[in-house]
Amino acid sequence: MATQETELRGAAKKEAFFRAAEANVTDFSFAVPDVDAPNGRINCYLADAGSCRATILVLRDGYKASHHYHPNQDGIWVVLKGKVRFFGGPDEKVVGEYGPYEGIAQPQNTRYGFEAVGEEEAWLMQIAGYPKGPDAAKRIHFDGPATGEGGTKVRMARPVDV
Repeated sequence: MATQETELRGAAKKEAFFRAAEANVTDFSFAVPDVDAPNGRINCYLADAGSCRATILVLRDGYKASHHYHPNQDGIWVVLKGKVRFFGGPDEKVVGEYGPYEGIAQPQNTRYGFEAVGEEEAWLMQIAGYPKGPDAAKRIHFDGPATGEGGTKVRMARPVDV
């Protein structure tokens, strides 16, 4: 005898749709973690919503990210503390130096790098979007690894019961 699968319909299907999405809701808070950053950078992962992610990079004095680009990754950067200098294009020209609540938006395939400027620790928020999904994103370097490329990784998100 064949078994018959129960297929959700109507209000039950709609409720299951919302519950599946809400099972992935997280909240987060940011505080500089007490971890070693031998390469001068701490990646504080705040949130991951699948097609976009938010991270705060804690940049210590002297940190410089190498000249690179990302296929399939749009980036919005906001300085929260300190100063960060962005450079880009074929000749690594300085694009701008940004202080608190200033930043830059970069579409995928933009050539860029950045560095902490001054003696104060810099906090740089990155909001990254992935047009084809995060698995298709890559980091392509032009001039080798940065001073401490990648950084110490810390997750800050927590599941929420909705």
